[in-house]
Amino acid sequence: MAMNAGGRVVARCGGGLLGRAPASALCTAATTPQHISHYLAHHPRATWEALSAAFPASAAAAPHGHVDAVLLSLARHPHASPEPVAKNALTFFHWSAASASSSGPSPSSSSHSLRSYCLLVHLLSRAALFRDASVILESAISKHSSSPASCFLGAFFAAYEDSGTAATTRGLHLLVHAYARLRLPEEALEACCYLAQRGVLPSLSAFNAVLHAARRAGEFRVAWEVFELMTLKRVYANQSTVELVVGVLSREGKLARMAALVGRIHGTKCAPGVVAHVALTLRMIEEARVEQTILLLKRMLQRNILLDDIAYSLIVHAYCRIGDLKSASEQRDDMVRRGCRLNAFVYTCLIRAHCHEGSVDKAVQLLQEMISMGLKPYDATYSHLIAGCFRQGKVEEGLAYFESMIHEGFVTDIDTCNEMLEALCDAGEAGKANDLLTVVMANGIVPVQDTYRSLMDGYGKVGDAQGVVKIYHEMEHRGLNPGVEGFTTLVRTLCQCGNPREAEKFLTVMEKKAVAPTSELYDMLISSYCEKGNTERALWLYDKMMTGNEKFVPSADTFMMLVRRVIKVKNACSPNSSPCDHDPC
Repeated sequence: MAMNAGGRVVARCGGGLLGRAPASALCTAATTPQHISHYLAHHPRATWEALSAAFPASAAAAPHGHVDAVLLSLARHPHASPEPVAKNALTFFHWSAASASSSGPSPSSSSHSLRSYCLLVHLLSRAALFRDASVILESAISKHSSSPASCFLGAFFAAYEDSGTAATTRGLHLLVHAYARLRLPEEALEACCYLAQRGVLPSLSAFNAVLHAARRAGEFRVAWEVFELMTLKRVYANQSTVELVVGVLSREGKLARMAALVGRIHGTKCAPGVVAHVALTLRMIEEARVEQTILLLKRMLQRNILLDDIAYSLIVHAYCRIGDLKSASEQRDDMVRRGCRLNAFVYTCLIRAHCHEGSVDKAVQLLQEMISMGLKPYDATYSHLIAGCFRQGKVEEGLAYFESMIHEGFVTDIDTCNEMLEALCDAGEAGKANDLLTVVMANGIVPVQDTYRSLMDGYGKVGDAQGVVKIYHEMEHRGLNPGVEGFTTLVRTLCQCGNPREAEKFLTVMEKKAVAPTSELYDMLISSYCEKGNTERALWLYDKMMTGNEKFVPSADTFMMLVRRVIKVKNACSPNSSPCDHDPC
């Protein structure tokens, strides 16, 4: 210790006054976070050697809060030359971790806290040292990957807010880029939403980075949600965005159909940007978000992203989708007043809405009006009319439209096909339904499980057990797994045909296919055997049901039917007579 001229005590270390001494002369008393941050802020270049000489090992081995405080102090105050300060902070960050690790403390002190990483990234971003910031950020994400993304986002945004007036949003944009580079599109989307909710919109390049990552990873849902978010937030697409979205459409297998739809609305081929934004709008309409869709369409009109006739046609489609025929008709009339040409897409949307409302006659009038204007119906137009007719029991009219559709070279979709088959089977026309399936399959339609279940039901209603089994084998031949639902339909229809013994054979088939039977299947078989008078077989199935691995319990109706059957058999047998014969099934 030494006394100065005023009598105050001044600490000396190595002979120099504190603050005037060289870095090697700093002593332990000067290793508070404030002294370290002051040193880093005013030293031209802090090397590892200088830091080791300036601060003892105890400073490096200090707890996480020590490093956090140093970085926070640097982040909170703007500097005339932010780049040297940020570089010094980066050097201190690495030096403190290495020094703490070499001094052999507890494992927790050998790595920095998440907050230290976040503060350093914001410091580096403010100095435009983006490469260094990205490396630190990606390292932080990797080290803290076990935590939910929301925890990381909260810590990163808190570090940004704690930086105060010196903060910039550059680091926030880098966070989105980092998730995208690490091929974490879900987390990148979460980061975009998190920042947008707090008034910080990711940059266009950040959004494009997420789109690229999502497309490359095959996360198409994420890609569409990113495109929707950026459009709703008025971060409008550039050429790179459009190319990425068109790439998503191509990988989904929807590009050609979407381009044809846009051309059908406008009458001529449209630019890829129009196709991309129409695809986004249609996706939102499918989710019945009409108000949000209309708001987005109006913004697109203001920015000349979409043409008038396309935007208004999509608004008509949005109203039709939610069944608001009044608003849809008003929008169509408004299109005409504004000089927009009506198109086949608008008429098809109205036809679909009227068919869903059960107004098939009105839908037919719209079809005639459409044709009189020189507009040609297409596959969706016919499909909606066919489905509407079959729902209303107008089978002949529906079949007539189906024949017209095939004649025009169009193919119905599988959903419409299933509705046709179901209606024909309900009408007792299983054979005609089977012939119809043959026609649509010849035109490229691939049947699904529901298709074959409808046909099984149809043959079951007319009592054709052979037809039911034939449909099952065709289903197997096409490699479709019937599953529990398929086998349930098969057993039910065979029992309906009065052939429980044939139905029971498929319990063995289910066991071979490792498909577990259900209590419903046993109920149907027991009830069918009781109806056929084969009480012995019904009791055998009951015992198997109760003692098997599944240990099912029969329904109350099935149990009472079996009890009544047993009592009836006992009453029919006198005490002195021989055992009763059991009627074969």
